[in-house]
Amino acid sequence: MIEPFQITGSSSFAARAALEEAGAEYVAVDVHPRRREEAPGFPQVAPLRRVPAIRDGEVVVTETGAVLLWIADRFPDAGLAPAVGDPARADPYRWVMWTANTLHTAWAPLFVPELLTDEDTAFDGLRAKARTALERHGDHLERALAGREWLAGERFSVADISVFMLVGWQHAIADLVLGGPAVEARFTRVGARPGVTRARALDGLDDRLVRHDPHLRGGKPIA
Repeated sequence: MIEPFQITGSSSFAARAALEEAGAEYVAVDVHPRRREEAPGFPQVAPLRRVPAIRDGEVVVTETGAVLLWIADRFPDAGLAPAVGDPARADPYRWVMWTANTLHTAWAPLFVPELLTDEDTAFDGLRAKARTALERHGDHLERALAGREWLAGERFSVADISVFMLVGWQHAIADLVLGGPAVEARFTRVGARPGVTRARALDGLDDRLVRHDPHLRGGKPIA
């Protein structure tokens, strides 16, 4: 049985949405964000204590981009990425890694500048630079999506799930908008997919990816 280790509403949302889209059978292991060592097996599966992480028998996968691509390969009939050897597979590779390496990391200075410096007087400057970077990344997405149905052309893929999640995080920040009508249209389209809808409900998120109850993770208080 597949065990995804997750913190509801975190970056592990993308993994859960991909598993739901794949129709996979899995048992989620909820990780307390402040007591991560308490989740059974989590320290062994993810020594850095980061989610998402997947255990499938002897197979262990960590890092969001790797987890998404592994799910696509684990369930080929779900069509979450073109087949190995198909030239169209280049697009999901490119966009999954871009979201993991570039778009995802760009959020950190805005949400948690204290991870980058102990000087609280620098927080505002870090947040300002992060907003500029995110707006630039949104413009890049807008250009890439113009005239395309999905990031991989005509095929929905795990890349679209990753972008959906990371664009959705803008709703936690006042007056921040990534991209334009093309990005917004894809956000709406991905959000309407049945697997993504189920993942939102399981994670306690509304259609903007905002928590219904910000004080709970996996139905339990985070304090």
